[in-house]
Amino acid sequence: MQHLIKIIVFLSVFSGFCQPNDISLKHVGTFKTEAQTYIGRDAFGNNYTLTDNVLRKESNQTKQEYKNISLGKIDQVDLQNPLQLVLFYKRMNAVVLLDNQLNETVKIIFSETNPELQPQWIRMASQNQLWLFDFASQKLGLYNYLKRTFNPITVTFESPITATQSDYNYFYWINKDQELFASNLFGKINFLGKVPDFDAMQLISSKQVLLKKGTILSIYDLEKETSQILPIAEKSFDSFYYKDQILSIFTNNEIRNYKILLP
Repeated sequence: MQHLIKIIVFLSVFSGFCQPNDISLKHVGTFKTEAQTYIGRDAFGNNYTLTDNVLRKESNQTKQEYKNISLGKIDQVDLQNPLQLVLFYKRMNAVVLLDNQLNETVKIIFSETNPELQPQWIRMASQNQLWLFDFASQKLGLYNYLKRTFNPITVTFESPITATQSDYNYFYWINKDQELFASNLFGKINFLGKVPDFDAMQLISSKQVLLKKGTILSIYDLEKETSQILPIAEKSFDSFYYKDQILSIFTNNEIRNYKILLP
């Protein structure tokens, strides 16, 4: 009887280590680059990078670039809409919108148009609006870049923001306590869960987030509170980007793309 119990316990432990891997990766291409920083990839296969504050849009067929020396360092680039990119120059309190040819369509210097605002995070929203987190008031709001007006939609934030992401209808952020929240266009805030410590993150759904910590890239399930390491070939990498089932891994001289099927 004791021998049978030992066998059952052994099989239970062994099966725990042999759960099938629900994540599969297939290398689908490599793009050589000398960029300093990788921003991401759009649905058309174009790669966006930064080198010496020059934004470059590159593919195997074309290369375009945008630079604005007077505005200095580019702190944030939002690729949500490849037909309307958002560049945020935090030190100069400015935002620039670019079309798909990297032509400047809108430029706002907040110290001139809205001196009361101190934008800390800016991202694309819907209906000619930008998500804007104002450091001065510690409130999230919507900025209409055609009317140049700001409408705060939340109460004052109590904990500093460490990372953000957005789509047209939701603004997501993680605070210093590793708590993930989402606000809709009307200011309704939902708590989505707590995430492990990370160096970089990308939310891929309301339930899953990709996390980079050191040389490890993993997917974290917010509901189950479990992590699974992605089986990438790179032993070290600078950054990553996920879009439309393509995972892009940026090393010091190339962008490697993988087709990835997530659970």
